[in-house]
Amino acid sequence: MRLSVSGFSLAAARRAIRTYDLVLLIALLWFMVQFLRFVFPPLFGTFQELYGVSNTQTGLLFTLLMLGYSAMQFPGGLLSDRFHEVTVIVSGAGLFTAAALFTFVAPTFGLITLAAVGIGLGTGVHKTVAIAYLSRVYPERTGLSLGIMDTVGQFGGMLAPIAVVAVLGWGLPGRTVFLLGAGASAVLAVLLYLRAKPHANGGPQQESVTVEATNGGSTDATEETDIDHSEDGPTVDSHSYVTIFTDRKLVLFLCVTVLFTFSWNGLSAFFPLFLADAKGLSSGTAGIAYSLLFAASVSQTVTGGASDRVGKLAISLSLFGVMIAGLLALLVVDSVAAILCLTVLTGIGFHGFRPVRDSYLMDLIPDSIGGGTLGIVRTFMTAIGGAAPAVIGLLSDLFGYTVAFGLIVCALAVGGLFIAVLR
Repeated sequence: MRLSVSGFSLAAARRAIRTYDLVLLIALLWFMVQFLRFVFPPLFGTFQELYGVSNTQTGLLFTLLMLGYSAMQFPGGLLSDRFHEVTVIVSGAGLFTAAALFTFVAPTFGLITLAAVGIGLGTGVHKTVAIAYLSRVYPERTGLSLGIMDTVGQFGGMLAPIAVVAVLGWGLPGRTVFLLGAGASAVLAVLLYLRAKPHANGGPQQESVTVEATNGGSTDATEETDIDHSEDGPTVDSHSYVTIFTDRKLVLFLCVTVLFTFSWNGLSAFFPLFLADAKGLSSGTAGIAYSLLFAASVSQTVTGGASDRVGKLAISLSLFGVMIAGLLALLVVDSVAAILCLTVLTGIGFHGFRPVRDSYLMDLIPDSIGGGTLGIVRTFMTAIGGAAPAVIGLLSDLFGYTVAFGLIVCALAVGGLFIAVLR
């Protein structure tokens, strides 16, 4: 959907909200998922003071949260193949809302850790199911829809440490952020349930989404998609989840997603230390650059929409080129201004690829097993990608950041080669 500045009007804004209200609700829930996951690290110092725990114990808490998140990728997708996707999303939101409330009232660190696992399990179903759902509700605008969701979600992670600082600055207990997060999540879950009506009339739900493409305020075309959602989905043969991976294109692109996830996890884990140790930036400047790396997520709506028009593989190959060029340049430049500019460029490449990746995956996967297959893919991605910080950390200790980040560049180059083969 394109809205020119000159043609913008209140009516156009209302049409946009009416068209993409499902995207916005799901995106805001994804915002809360990211918020509740990444609000823990800024509170580790507070936990250590209150409960006398160590770095190892607080690190284990976050590891268990992430393992819970990873473990729910396939079960969440499997459930969405059998039930209405919104039912699964709202159920997951109910679980992580309850876990957030439990975190707020838990009297011991052990119980907080248990609550963190609950947050991991509840948040784990969201993205896998949301990708499958949005790709069916907005088949002609999948890239744009996923781009909106991912962009909004990234700001949840960026807001988490700011919220902790604000709460502590007001003299409130640090865990108050979980109470606020639980309240916002509950409201969003109810609104999504009421909007999607997965149980309407106890039977199939006709969900019609109209997408109006505008040019200078005039409507060029209208696309209407009617989707028959039923609470009890089609019977799915578990053997289908195995045979789908005989598809050469899917296997090749799975390799691309694993290489990408490995690269992003390795870069994001050590980027501030790289800037401070290898480039001599102050901790404040390195922090600003790190924020810019995440702020570049606004590119996702642009790249997602472009992939709908230009082609997903063409955009993917361009974005991998941007990632590789940005990282190679970061290894050799020393100017602070150049480093900041290259950080934004590199962030655009990494963040911009996500909606394109998810949209292309849904092109390759049949609707009948979309959720479960995507769950398998995301489980594999998160499991392999989770090893990246350890690998990059070890290489940087043994050989320095040039070798460590050089491995990331090599991983991206192989991924780009696979994309070229797919084209």
